[in-house]
Amino acid sequence: MPFAPLPDHNRTDDPLWRRLFHGYRHVVTPLRANGWTTDIELCGGEHHIRADLGDGTELVIASVHPLSADLNEVDGWKAVRQETGGSGTHTCVYDSTPGGAQRHHGTGLVPLFARLAELEVRRTTARLIVSATHTNSFGANHNQTAGIEAAGVALARYFDWCQLLVTEAYRPVWERPEYEGYPLALFEKAGGISTVRVTPWHGDGPRRWP
Repeated sequence: MPFAPLPDHNRTDDPLWRRLFHGYRHVVTPLRANGWTTDIELCGGEHHIRADLGDGTELVIASVHPLSADLNEVDGWKAVRQETGGSGTHTCVYDSTPGGAQRHHGTGLVPLFARLAELEVRRTTARLIVSATHTNSFGANHNQTAGIEAAGVALARYFDWCQLLVTEAYRPVWERPEYEGYPLALFEKAGGISTVRVTPWHGDGPRRWP
């Protein structure tokens, strides 16, 4: 699956940067799926996610406070669009932190990325489908499929569904490495197996970035 490239700087080998980049991959990966180069800004301890929108503006995503290394401390998402580098106009496009306009969504990712999909900005035009198969220990299957969605929204749904399985006491077994193709993950619980996958939609034939 195509993703925006990693940021071009020497912090990618920094242990703290790598820890935060991996820890917040459920936010970083959908941003990169939109075609936006995404970075973790350390800023003297005030950590946040920054996505370059490619038009002279960027998204800065944090929570009520700068992002913590402990994901359990995140109580919502606040996304601000600003001129690259932080100068000029700042516009809050989404706020699900306590007291924010979208506070009822909490830490859910799909509402955040559905809002970002409304921004008038360059992004990949790929459309994806998220689906899941649940097989119990007796071999009975239950299938679940979402609709055709923008790349960022679909990747957000993939991570939301994976997290839901973990909260339901499923154990992660395996996940396909990013470089090997579209996301796919296996989970196990009491002899049952659940598979969550992302697949491309080819209804309109090959599609390219504008």
